[in-house]
Amino acid sequence: MYESHFGLTGSPFQLNPDPAFFYDSRGHRHALAYLKFGAHQGEGFIVVTGEIGAGKTTVVRALLEELDASKVVAAQIVSTQLAAGELLRAILIAFGVPMAGDSKAHFISTLEAFLTSLAVQGKRALLIVDEAQNLGRESIEELRMLSNFQIGTHSLLQSFLVGQPELRNLLKSKAMEQLRQRVSASCHLTPLDCEDTRKYIEHRLHHVGWAGNPEFSIAAYEKIHAWTAGVPRRINRLCNRLLLAAYLQDRNGITEAMVVATASELRSEIGGLSDLAPVSVAATEEAAGGNIDLDIDIDIEAAGRDADTSRLIPLPEPLREWRPAMVQAPPPPSATRTVLCVCDSASGFWKFASLAQALAELSTVPAPTIVHTGSEHAIGKVADTALTGAYTAIHLALDPGDYGRVVSAATARFDAVLEEQAPAAVFVAGTQDSALACALLARKRGFPVLRLDAGRTQGAGTDAALNGTLIDRLATECLTQDIADSNRLVREGKPSENVHFMGSVAAKFIGIVFPQLDSAEKILAEFDVPDSLRSRYGMLAWRFPTTSDPQQIAAQLAAVLRHIAHEIPLVWPLRTSERRRVIVAGCDQLLEQAGVLLVRDRGYIDALALLRHARCLVTGADGQLLEEAAALGIPTIAVGHEASDDDELAGRCDVAVGLDTQLAQRAVRVVNASNPHLDDKGFSPDVWDGGATARVTKWLAHWLGHSYRSRRRGMETIG
Repeated sequence: MYESHFGLTGSPFQLNPDPAFFYDSRGHRHALAYLKFGAHQGEGFIVVTGEIGAGKTTVVRALLEELDASKVVAAQIVSTQLAAGELLRAILIAFGVPMAGDSKAHFISTLEAFLTSLAVQGKRALLIVDEAQNLGRESIEELRMLSNFQIGTHSLLQSFLVGQPELRNLLKSKAMEQLRQRVSASCHLTPLDCEDTRKYIEHRLHHVGWAGNPEFSIAAYEKIHAWTAGVPRRINRLCNRLLLAAYLQDRNGITEAMVVATASELRSEIGGLSDLAPVSVAATEEAAGGNIDLDIDIDIEAAGRDADTSRLIPLPEPLREWRPAMVQAPPPPSATRTVLCVCDSASGFWKFASLAQALAELSTVPAPTIVHTGSEHAIGKVADTALTGAYTAIHLALDPGDYGRVVSAATARFDAVLEEQAPAAVFVAGTQDSALACALLARKRGFPVLRLDAGRTQGAGTDAALNGTLIDRLATECLTQDIADSNRLVREGKPSENVHFMGSVAAKFIGIVFPQLDSAEKILAEFDVPDSLRSRYGMLAWRFPTTSDPQQIAAQLAAVLRHIAHEIPLVWPLRTSERRRVIVAGCDQLLEQAGVLLVRDRGYIDALALLRHARCLVTGADGQLLEEAAALGIPTIAVGHEASDDDELAGRCDVAVGLDTQLAQRAVRVVNASNPHLDDKGFSPDVWDGGATARVTKWLAHWLGHSYRSRRRGMETIG
């Protein structure tokens, strides 16, 4: 009715899910990315949960739109308290499979025969179970049993379980342990925040040709968010009514008053069943958090505890006939083509540079190409060394920021690099979104993915930890720093023959640049640090929080740091953006009163110079500079992190303080009782002897040649 009046080509706020209107909010974007990851595995269960109207079905349909329909046969059922026998019948009907009998045994044999026939045709089956929270435990167990159908090591059926939050609670119950072990990806959608609500509305309007008529005021957007709590279906319902009201009243603008009047009218029409209610913007944004809550207990950590992980992790080598038609399989690895070394930090860059130096001594392996996802100025420079000329560097110049923009830009730029270089393999170090995007693209294009420093779990629950785990899963081969990392990967399901214990590559680079580093006294003098502190200081490497209450975190941190800085004054290098957050939060004086000196971060190379003369390193949950400190023998203290007995960070530091002031005092005693270098005290990693670079180089040269021969034999056998 109102569409032609406002010059629209269609209805922008229809209630039925339509992937053409998919809006990639941060939460929905993350959800779609993890669903793609799960779908790429082609096995197990993928769980999508969220409140009614949160956009679960739209996300799933957006994923289905991207799948090759000639290779994936999808079917959908809606669970309405289906019993196990009824569920089997519903699945067969959804896939369009004729049934000659009505017994459970017949249903199972018929379904298995159908799935096997798809596999023979080079296809795979995907089952979507909507409203899965209504499934009984017997029905869920039936679904789990169906996941046992396979040919060789490849599953015949993958299932998406889509439901309301009750589904998460059901899967967390002890009775669901076996099914949890087979969940390969899980995401929970939460409402949009106020800004995303505005963008969501404009996105749908632009999709049907909106040219600004009617115009929404800023206050109107805020009221829409307050009345709908950021739930997409509620937004659609209210905005549809708002456009109708504007049309009937012959208005060209949507005002705050119109939103209140229309929302109140809509609520009165649907009475006590109304799901529209005014909610404060602040409360909704707090509830929405980051828009997505990835259930690590289900999709990552639980799979490693007493789990049948042989079916879950790692990713299977994609079957040639399943490869998307538009992607041409790359040539097999060989020792005559370059290796792309992808890194997202200065430390990763220089690790690969030291590997390049060792590779330069091998005439059979060409110089690698280091692909740094950031800008050239972020790397820092060292004096002329043997590293110079040992590699080619490409800087993607990606700025940190919104996940979607980073991944989109990384994919486009790295795709061009892959097209030009056609590498033998892609070697990945790092845990940022850009590194994950490059690893995913390389795997999608069929290039082998090698992983440097695999198995790290520092900063559990953070995006970095999750990204690291996903890259580990994607990797064809995993190279680890110590035996604990190797054991963890094998325990989580990575085949032992694909896990290689090498040691720390950082130790080699530090040894190369050590004589060329500026003195700490020179650097600190430029920051006007008092002479008395230049020879007895500790270094703080800790990310300032971006939480809603940084002052509270800073106050807790200052209370702990005070006990350390009383004996060992702390120097905290901060980037400009971090220092700005500290000052805006009013925490700079609080920290300075605790004995923490805030100085400008001059980059990774100068950070090494400060670290080598520091009496200790104080780090946070993400373990910044922890590897470098261990290689230099510097005592390490972890703060601001509640560590448990089995926490990896606690095991890698000499003392894990958390927010405990008594432990902070103990930490000072540990440092003061030791020399600036601990020698054989404290944490001593296995084979951090400076020889890891040579071991990695030798392994890589062997792998390139061996992988080429074995793949050639495999192709001849298939042909």
